[in-house]
Amino acid sequence: MFIMDQDLKLNEWQFAQRKYLPYDAKVYLSRMRIWDWYESHDGDVYVSFSGGLDSTVLVDLVRKTVGKIPLIFVNTGLEYPEIISFVSRYDDVTVLKPRMSFRDVLRVCGYPLISKETASKIRKLRHGNLSERYRNYLLHGDERGNFGKLAEKWKFLIHAPFDISEECCTIMKKQPFDQYNRETGRVPYIGITQDEGFRRQRDYNKYGCNVYSTDHPRSRPLGFWTRQDILRYISENRLHFCSIYGKIIFKNGIYQNTGVRRSGCVYCCMGCHLETRPNRFERMKAENHSLYDYCMRPLYSGGLGFDYVLNYCGFVH
Repeated sequence: MFIMDQDLKLNEWQFAQRKYLPYDAKVYLSRMRIWDWYESHDGDVYVSFSGGLDSTVLVDLVRKTVGKIPLIFVNTGLEYPEIISFVSRYDDVTVLKPRMSFRDVLRVCGYPLISKETASKIRKLRHGNLSERYRNYLLHGDERGNFGKLAEKWKFLIHAPFDISEECCTIMKKQPFDQYNRETGRVPYIGITQDEGFRRQRDYNKYGCNVYSTDHPRSRPLGFWTRQDILRYISENRLHFCSIYGKIIFKNGIYQNTGVRRSGCVYCCMGCHLETRPNRFERMKAENHSLYDYCMRPLYSGGLGFDYVLNYCGFVH
């Protein structure tokens, strides 16, 4: 008998407890949730596969638990070449593509800057049909506090001479998956972990691993795993993973990888301001000048226009 979502929702103390479970207990619990999801949907499931470390672990866990199921990869055109090569080594991979190019997304919607939360607030303040109360809340907070307001240091972006939006990920990644879900009736396993930001942690707190009763049902059996858990699993199970992550080493009781921390989309600016030098664009300049040139060249010259955007924001590149 599978466990329904009302039994999987977590209070904050429960999530904290689950984060600090012993490693072997986490693996066991994740495999239980994988089986629950498979059984409840009569095997009409798939793995949302990005080629990253988290989804590489997820594929291995799923196959060891329920056997081979379809792997779905969205080729946005923004992936590192190493990711494309790595994904192509798997069998049973279906490749989807978005309907819009990244250049069109930038022109129509705006640039993905700072974070999804910040970009969303800026987009709403610039283009949303907001009530005066909600606008004031985004700008100044209200009697409940400042939790949802736009940070002071980013308010200058409200008047930027280019649009800013969080909608890139929705258009480039989520929409192709949604269309696949509708056409096939299959529902996904998604390899997100608790290290992927406050927004996702809050969502996991609300719904737990398996989300049944929503418009977008999904299973997140790694939702309470840490990065250390991911690296340990890959190391102990000797999994092959994308070369862009370098090597995994164990030093002073901590697992580390020697390459990039997150592959993501090559041109994404989300979180760039938090990086130490050399940041992702400085590394791109040194390692792949043709990509860098395309990224920085103005939109009207066939590029992506990031040179002006990054300079306006004060990001070093």
